[in-house]
Amino acid sequence: MGMGNGSPIDSEAIDESVEQIRQQLGNGVVKVRYRYQKGHPFKQREGEDIRAARVTVTPGIHERGGYLDIQWWENGDYKYHYREDGLEFRFGREGANETTSKPVRHFHPPSDLDAHRQSCIGIERPPTLVTIAVLKTWWAAVRRGDESLVNAQNGLP
Repeated sequence: MGMGNGSPIDSEAIDESVEQIRQQLGNGVVKVRYRYQKGHPFKQREGEDIRAARVTVTPGIHERGGYLDIQWWENGDYKYHYREDGLEFRFGREGANETTSKPVRHFHPPSDLDAHRQSCIGIERPPTLVTIAVLKTWWAAVRRGDESLVNAQNGLP
């Protein structure tokens, strides 16, 4: 089993993450959309039982902007997947990795999305602090236009 390890989606944690992004980035948040069923498109808010949020942000690391897809599960697993044209990376916590050689808190780098490297994010909860840490890694890369700076920080959040 993968992310969530069979645990239900945590809609409240997704909402906390989105709210924290809005607080941190202000006008840098261009649009927020939600997914309600796996494989369905992201759309405007329609209810409470969301599966994922997509937060479109500006600026981007190499482009004018990008977006973060965010998911949380009740067992504490999470996924923050950033994309812009020609670039993507992902931070995650996957409890199922405890029985493997892969780190529980991990980073999938732009150069190899299948790799599971140790994450520079040293906390697992609450969603607000994890979100701040993800934004710090992203912002370091945005400021320099250098994707190699993502996951290069220490002591986050």
